[in-house]
Amino acid sequence: MKLDKYYKLRSRLETYKFEKNYDTLNRVLYYFSFLGNIFLIYFGYFFVKSVTNSIPQLFPFQDTFFTIFVALFLTGYELTKRFTLEQLFTSVMQASKITASLVGGMIVGLLLVAGSFYLSVKGAHRLVDNTNTVKTVVDSAVAHRSDSVAKYYDKEIAYYRSQPSTNRIDRLYRDSVVASLVSAKDTKLQAVESKIQTKAADELSTTKENDVAFLFITIFLELIILLGVGFNAYYTVGSYNETSRLLQTPKFRQLDLNLKLLKLYYQNGKKVVGDETLSFNKFKSLVEAQKLVCAQKDLKTFVILCQELDLVRVFKGNRKEIAVGYQQAKELIENQEII
Repeated sequence: MKLDKYYKLRSRLETYKFEKNYDTLNRVLYYFSFLGNIFLIYFGYFFVKSVTNSIPQLFPFQDTFFTIFVALFLTGYELTKRFTLEQLFTSVMQASKITASLVGGMIVGLLLVAGSFYLSVKGAHRLVDNTNTVKTVVDSAVAHRSDSVAKYYDKEIAYYRSQPSTNRIDRLYRDSVVASLVSAKDTKLQAVESKIQTKAADELSTTKENDVAFLFITIFLELIILLGVGFNAYYTVGSYNETSRLLQTPKFRQLDLNLKLLKLYYQNGKKVVGDETLSFNKFKSLVEAQKLVCAQKDLKTFVILCQELDLVRVFKGNRKEIAVGYQQAKELIENQEII
């Protein structure tokens, strides 16, 4: 194994084990969770908009106004929920014991999630619910088919009733035919209505299945939001704790000091390539003015390190100038300290 690859692996598996190993997973879960918020806004829109549609017409362009209002309201609601959950998860992971404020935050977070879940489920139901449409179609189909059947049989019944009967046998025959036609008519009407109602029941059954499917989809969307936000809080707190532990070691305390000195040496990044460096005395005075705890020995060591890493170069005798930019110098010092 090449040494450069070894040093990269050591940084990932030993030095910054937690941060580097879970960085990609954290990004995927966190940004994917925004997809859950988008769909919850979309589902919730149909429910809230149906409520605003029931408001009587009060002013011009009322529908457009409420459309924008509902979209902004639901977007703000979901962002508020995310912010609250982020703070809640972070507080839970940092808390050493349960406090009243922590319990209050849990209750608020639970209420926000429950509200979002309710709006989304109701909205998804409004989105797929076609009960009224099915009933309208059924009523129309039943009326149309019944009229066709009734007209046919009513015509036949009227015809036989209008036939002259000169004796009792003729009347009995006519009445029996009419009764048979009436019975056939009723049977046919019932069959037509039953057939259409069966199709309608199948349609309504499909609607109920869609409701159940959207219920599980909504639960899944809420879970990916909780997972994304929760894991991001876990990753943030874990990375902070890992870095804090590293900074307690002599090597990384020196790295922290060198980065602070570098920032002052470059005057917060204002010095660029070609600018003259600070003299040692000016640099020392600047460090003391910033009340940075640093021994003179450490200052000399830092200046020598800058020369060894070719961050500065000599020109015009003993005068020195900046050789690389601030960001590149920062990376060189970080890599040198980690290796």
